[in-house]
Amino acid sequence: MGCPMGFGELNIPSSRAFWDDCDEDECPKTEAEKLQLKYESCPDGADWKNCKLMFVLEGPNIADFGQGTLLMNDSIKIATIPSKKSTLHFSPKKQMLIAIIDEDLNTSGEICDLLLALCKPQEVITLTIKPKVDYKSENIAAVREEITFLRSIEGELKDIAPLEAPNFIAGVAAGVCSWRSNENLKNQTYIAYTDNIALDPLAAKPIWKLLNDLNIECCSSYKPKKRDDSHLYM
Repeated sequence: MGCPMGFGELNIPSSRAFWDDCDEDECPKTEAEKLQLKYESCPDGADWKNCKLMFVLEGPNIADFGQGTLLMNDSIKIATIPSKKSTLHFSPKKQMLIAIIDEDLNTSGEICDLLLALCKPQEVITLTIKPKVDYKSENIAAVREEITFLRSIEGELKDIAPLEAPNFIAGVAAGVCSWRSNENLKNQTYIAYTDNIALDPLAAKPIWKLLNDLNIECCSSYKPKKRDDSHLYM
């Protein structure tokens, strides 16, 4: 006895034994394809596997800013990260891996696992870019006039205040640093709250200062691209 699937009509079998026929109509179960890095060059035996530092920059639509700011002449693209325009690079001069991640919370868990499996650097530093409206504080007036301001979790820079509750971060940066913290491995987490996610030169100024203070080489001449159709920065 079949199990009718016509819209608006259901013929319920008189015996539970006939329900077995309905199993034939079920969709076969398929496992979701696991995300993988798409390497640009062969990773076997590469110098970047013994890197001293991994720097993770994460935020909404951050790829253009990250590539324009962090990638110097000696930077080598290692792989494409399966999250929008995300990429992984290596700086031989600094012995540093640079992960530039367009925020996507749907894939952040898997990408976190991919980065953790790559190598075990001596230190990991992450910077998460968030819109200023996400910041919660009883003393919000103290930052009201700031276009961009910074907070830290286990940061070593004394001039940057720690992140206060109930604020939090999510995504790849949060996962990587949480794991390393649990393993008692060195890591620093920084958060930039900004009124301008496009990070024009004025909004990016505190971020460039942070990178310099962390001895992370960067270019401070980046200007965001304009969208001709909407006259807004991307």
